[in-house]
Amino acid sequence: MTKCPLCEKGALKKGKIEEEMFGVNLGKYDGEICDKCGESFLDQDAMLKIEAKAKELGVWGLAKNMKVVKSGNSLSVRIPAKIAHFLDIEEGENVLLYPEGKKKIVVEVT
Repeated sequence: MTKCPLCEKGALKKGKIEEEMFGVNLGKYDGEICDKCGESFLDQDAMLKIEAKAKELGVWGLAKNMKVVKSGNSLSVRIPAKIAHFLDIEEGENVLLYPEGKKKIVVEVT
């Protein structure tokens, strides 16, 4: 049995690992799971399959670093076209914007 490289206490067991990206399910893949800390590990073949599935579903490359800019008395962040397309947001639509803790902003299409 292989020892977990993360917690160094558990043993790695073969199992199915469910992967998702940005809330989109990418499927289950063969990997190893620590029986103590629950951390999962995938091999390169599984990672390539996950990448291909994410590209097929249009979620690959959606994350973007953006600058906050001043607009009058407010601050603004633009929504990149690829993300707007993925979310089916068009100009003039209403969204609900709210904080989720001190480090995250949620934008919900209403």
